[in-house]
Amino acid sequence: MSDPSTISAAPIVTVVAPYLVQLAMVLIPIAVAWLANEFRRRTGVQVQQAALDKIDATAEAEAGALIAAAANNLATDQIKVGSPIVASIALRMAAALPKELAAAGLTSDAVATMVAGKIGKLQASMTTVAPPPAPLK
Repeated sequence: MSDPSTISAAPIVTVVAPYLVQLAMVLIPIAVAWLANEFRRRTGVQVQQAALDKIDATAEAEAGALIAAAANNLATDQIKVGSPIVASIALRMAAALPKELAAAGLTSDAVATMVAGKIGKLQASMTTVAPPPAPLK
Protein backbone atom coordinates (compact mmCIF):
# COMPACT_ATOMS: atom_id res chain seq x y z
CA MET A 1 0.00 0.00 0.00
CA SER A 2 1.02 3.57 -0.37
CA ASP A 3 1.93 5.77 2.53
CA PRO A 4 -0.88 8.28 3.23
CA SER A 5 1.65 11.00 4.10
CA THR A 6 3.19 11.11 0.59
CA ILE A 7 1.90 13.30 -2.19
CA SER A 8 2.08 12.34 -5.84
CA ALA A 9 4.14 14.81 -7.87
CA ALA A 10 2.44 14.07 -11.19
CA PRO A 11 -0.57 16.38 -10.70
CA ILE A 12 1.68 19.21 -9.48
CA VAL A 13 4.04 18.82 -12.43
CA THR A 14 1.08 18.76 -14.82
CA VAL A 15 -0.20 22.07 -13.44
CA VAL A 16 3.19 23.82 -13.20
CA ALA A 17 4.76 22.59 -16.49
CA PRO A 18 3.08 25.14 -18.83
CA TYR A 19 4.22 27.99 -16.60
CA LEU A 20 7.78 26.66 -16.50
CA VAL A 21 7.83 26.43 -20.30
CA GLN A 22 6.65 30.03 -20.62
CA LEU A 23 9.24 31.16 -18.07
CA ALA A 24 11.98 29.33 -20.00
CA MET A 25 10.85 30.95 -23.25
CA VAL A 26 11.37 34.35 -21.63
CA LEU A 27 14.60 33.60 -19.78
CA ILE A 28 16.51 31.76 -22.53
CA PRO A 29 16.73 34.72 -24.98
CA ILE A 30 17.74 36.99 -22.11
CA ALA A 31 20.47 34.55 -21.09
CA VAL A 32 21.72 34.21 -24.67
CA ALA A 33 21.87 37.99 -25.09
CA TRP A 34 23.69 38.35 -21.78
CA LEU A 35 26.20 35.64 -22.70
CA ALA A 36 26.83 37.21 -26.12
CA ASN A 37 27.40 40.58 -24.46
CA GLU A 38 29.80 39.06 -21.93
CA PHE A 39 31.67 37.24 -24.69
CA ARG A 40 32.02 40.48 -26.68
CA ARG A 41 33.06 42.44 -23.60
CA ARG A 42 35.70 39.94 -22.49
CA THR A 43 37.14 39.04 -25.91
CA GLY A 44 36.51 42.15 -27.97
CA VAL A 45 35.06 39.93 -30.71
CA GLN A 46 31.61 40.89 -31.86
CA VAL A 47 29.61 38.74 -34.18
CA GLN A 48 27.93 40.91 -36.78
CA GLN A 49 25.48 38.40 -38.18
CA ALA A 50 22.82 41.01 -38.92
CA ALA A 51 25.31 43.01 -40.99
CA LEU A 52 26.42 39.87 -42.86
CA ASP A 53 22.81 38.91 -43.56
CA LYS A 54 22.05 42.38 -44.94
CA ILE A 55 25.17 42.33 -47.15
CA ASP A 56 24.31 38.85 -48.41
CA ALA A 57 20.72 39.80 -49.18
CA THR A 58 21.83 42.97 -50.99
CA ALA A 59 24.39 41.04 -53.07
CA GLU A 60 21.76 38.50 -54.02
CA ALA A 61 19.25 41.23 -54.93
CA GLU A 62 21.83 43.07 -57.06
CA ALA A 63 22.79 39.85 -58.86
CA GLY A 64 19.13 39.03 -59.46
CA ALA A 65 18.46 42.52 -60.81
CA LEU A 66 21.42 42.21 -63.17
CA ILE A 67 20.21 38.89 -64.53
CA ALA A 68 16.62 40.09 -64.81
CA ALA A 69 17.72 43.14 -66.80
CA ALA A 70 19.77 41.10 -69.27
CA ALA A 71 18.13 40.13 -72.54
CA ASN A 72 19.53 36.58 -72.41
CA ASN A 73 19.40 36.18 -68.58
CA LEU A 74 23.21 35.84 -68.66
CA ALA A 75 22.87 32.05 -68.64
CA THR A 76 25.76 31.60 -71.06
CA ASP A 77 27.83 34.69 -70.26
CA GLN A 78 31.01 34.44 -68.25
CA ILE A 79 31.21 37.19 -65.64
CA LYS A 80 34.49 37.35 -63.73
CA VAL A 81 35.18 39.01 -60.39
CA GLY A 82 37.17 41.79 -62.05
CA SER A 83 34.52 42.64 -64.64
CA PRO A 84 33.16 46.20 -64.77
CA ILE A 85 29.65 44.92 -64.04
CA VAL A 86 30.73 43.29 -60.78
CA ALA A 87 32.87 46.30 -59.85
CA SER A 88 29.95 48.68 -60.33
CA ILE A 89 27.70 46.52 -58.13
CA ALA A 90 30.42 46.35 -55.46
CA LEU A 91 30.76 50.14 -55.55
CA ARG A 92 26.99 50.60 -55.23
CA MET A 93 26.94 48.23 -52.27
CA ALA A 94 29.87 50.03 -50.64
CA ALA A 95 28.00 53.32 -50.98
CA ALA A 96 24.72 51.87 -49.71
CA LEU A 97 26.07 49.72 -46.84
CA PRO A 98 29.21 51.41 -45.44
CA LYS A 99 28.43 50.63 -41.79
CA GLU A 100 27.56 47.01 -42.47
CA LEU A 101 30.70 46.43 -44.54
CA ALA A 102 32.86 48.02 -41.85
CA ALA A 103 31.17 46.00 -39.11
CA ALA A 104 31.69 42.78 -41.05
CA GLY A 105 35.24 43.74 -42.00
CA LEU A 106 34.66 43.19 -45.72
CA THR A 107 36.67 44.96 -48.40
CA SER A 108 35.40 45.93 -51.84
CA ASP A 109 37.29 42.94 -53.27
CA ALA A 110 35.45 40.61 -50.91
CA VAL A 111 32.14 42.19 -51.90
CA ALA A 112 33.01 41.80 -55.60
CA THR A 113 33.79 38.13 -55.02
CA MET A 114 30.51 37.69 -53.16
CA VAL A 115 28.55 39.36 -55.98
CA ALA A 116 30.28 37.26 -58.65
CA GLY A 117 29.43 34.15 -56.63
CA LYS A 118 25.79 35.16 -56.38
CA ILE A 119 25.66 35.80 -60.14
CA GLY A 120 27.25 32.41 -60.79
CA LYS A 121 24.80 30.71 -58.47
CA LEU A 122 21.87 32.30 -60.27
CA GLN A 123 23.38 31.50 -63.68
CA ALA A 124 23.70 27.85 -62.73
CA SER A 125 19.97 27.66 -62.11
CA MET A 126 19.05 29.40 -65.37
CA THR A 127 18.16 27.90 -68.70
CA THR A 128 19.49 29.36 -71.90
CA VAL A 129 17.17 31.93 -73.42
CA ALA A 130 17.61 33.17 -76.95
CA PRO A 131 17.74 36.95 -77.25
CA PRO A 132 14.60 38.50 -78.71
CA PRO A 133 14.62 38.83 -82.49
CA ALA A 134 15.48 42.21 -83.92
CA PRO A 135 12.43 44.18 -85.02
CA LEU A 136 11.75 44.14 -88.74
CA LYS A 137 12.14 47.43 -90.52
